Amino acid sequence: IGALAAAASAIGRIPERRRPEAVDVPQRPEPVLFLLDLAMPRDVDAAAHRLPGVRLVDIESLAEASADAPMAADVDQVRRIVSDEVAAFGAAQRAAHITPTVVALRTMAADVVAGEMARLEGRLPGLDDKHRAEITQTVRRVVDKLLHAPTVRVKQLAAEPGGAGYADALRTLFDLDPETVASVSRAEESTEKNAENRGPG
Repeated sequence: IGALAAAASAIGRIPERRRPEAVDVPQRPEPVLFLLDLAMPRDVDAAAHRLPGVRLVDIESLAEASADAPMAADVDQVRRIVSDEVAAFGAAQRAAHITPTVVALRTMAADVVAGEMARLEGRLPGLDDKHRAEITQTVRRVVDKLLHAPTVRVKQLAAEPGGAGYADALRTLFDLDPETVASVSRAEESTEKNAENRGPG
């Protein structure tokens, strides 16, 4: 209305309205209902695609569409990836199974070092703190070097298929207390549960 009044004051008459020109309005497509059925056996009747506005995609139609497509190499690659990941997961699970035994072994070694140092202090009561700390550190380094290669190797062997028996062999060789190993396992499980309960930080 404001535009018409301004035109009338400027021109002296109200301009005639022009009839709108005919515009071709594109016809809207019929609504399409997409149904994806990947169940075996099928959940949707195969005849559903005959209904107007319905498009059904099922396993059979996907197989027909991909029959001529160059997908063989991709499928082989996916299978290799899945196989590698499954193997890696199994190896990690087997390696984790021996971890409590390795921790118990190192705990026993630390207790041996502490006991020997206490015995040394009884024999040498005049040993000053500096020399005591140096001797303790030296003994610990020796023990760590002796245990490093066996513990690393036993983890590698345990990660291989059929490697579950290495944990038992390690416990037998070093006469480890089964309760100590079990307590380490319980502590690790408790830590994992607490981390899950806290969620991402």
